[in-house]
Amino acid sequence: MASLISVGQVLDQSLEHCRKHYKELLALVLWMVVASIPSVVGKLLAPTGGDSALTSGDWLSFAFSLIGAVLVVVISVWMYATLTLTIAEQADGKKINLKTLSKQGWNVFGKYLLLTICLGLVFIGITAITAPGYILLFVGSIGDSSSVLSALGTPLFFIGILTTLYLLIKYSIELAFAPYILLLEKTNVPEAMKNSIALVRGRWLKTAVRFIIPKILYFFALFIINYVVFTALEMFMAIIMRSSSFGVLAIYTVSLLLSALMSSIITPLVIATDYYLYESLRKTR
Repeated sequence: MASLISVGQVLDQSLEHCRKHYKELLALVLWMVVASIPSVVGKLLAPTGGDSALTSGDWLSFAFSLIGAVLVVVISVWMYATLTLTIAEQADGKKINLKTLSKQGWNVFGKYLLLTICLGLVFIGITAITAPGYILLFVGSIGDSSSVLSALGTPLFFIGILTTLYLLIKYSIELAFAPYILLLEKTNVPEAMKNSIALVRGRWLKTAVRFIIPKILYFFALFIINYVVFTALEMFMAIIMRSSSFGVLAIYTVSLLLSALMSSIITPLVIATDYYLYESLRKTR
């Protein structure tokens, strides 16, 4: 049986893929920045005074922020689906038509959203394991028999936390490839989740190492870039604060849009990394 792709190979192939196809990938990522514009407008319109009475500015700010939040969710789902389809075709050496792929992204929007909701419910269900211990501790803090309930609730809550952490880590790896199976193998949601678990079975630790280490490196690099860029913007804002209120507003707006861009620009790299790992798992099972 062939060996799984190494961490170094995952990094090399993912970085090379994004370098080679950065124009197409950036064209998709920029839609997230566009979707963030209403939220930026909402923040700019938010009143800064201490008056507790709601004004038209409050409602306008809330409306733009709400529209922005909905747009970001919708575009995020579409973008993840479209990037997955795009990266898969690029990796196969096919000629890319972004218009066609974007349409395909909307066509699979419903089932991709359903998968996202199902995965979310799985992880919410796992965190609910801590509920019995928490309830006992809470009731014990307000009842007459607090010592008895606390004695029962404390170890139960502690065991619940450990169990939750274990299951969250376990299934975050085992279910990580469900989106790729759903879109590239054209399965339904239950099959995608079931097949993702089967794909990782027997090689969880090897998969986890290859899944986690690249992301640690990516997000560390992103943290450094964010720190340098936004520190420079804050320094520039402090310099012009007394001379130009418009300049401060402009820099603040730019910083909000840059924040959205920085958060989105790493997405193709993460998807490419998981795609190449998925392909290696599929070919070596």
